[in-house]
Amino acid sequence: LGDGGNGIHLSGEEKTRADDIQKKWAFNKVASDKISLWRTLTDKRMPECQSINYSDNLPSSSVIIIFNNEALSALLRTVWSVLDRTPSHLLHEIILVDDASDQSEITDILPDYVKY
Repeated sequence: LGDGGNGIHLSGEEKTRADDIQKKWAFNKVASDKISLWRTLTDKRMPECQSINYSDNLPSSSVIIIFNNEALSALLRTVWSVLDRTPSHLLHEIILVDDASDQSEITDILPDYVKY
């Protein structure tokens, strides 16, 4: 889902390319690459869950994301979702565990991205 939970629509050459790439990645990487890393999403929780108020005095947590040859756009969107949607006092760290990826997006680009 794209911004606001809306779908991403592809047509023409872009759709053909997406169909070919989907065979390798097992999901629509072309659409994923078009979605903002900072997309907004609607709250899909049940109303009863939305009305729960949690204590501000909770311990901080580490979020561990294990991946193997994940599309960079999907991985970064996951990281930014955690950063953007978790109160800073509750997030101790995000740990990325690469389980032997060999895709250049991960091996070449990700290390430079996380430096900054």
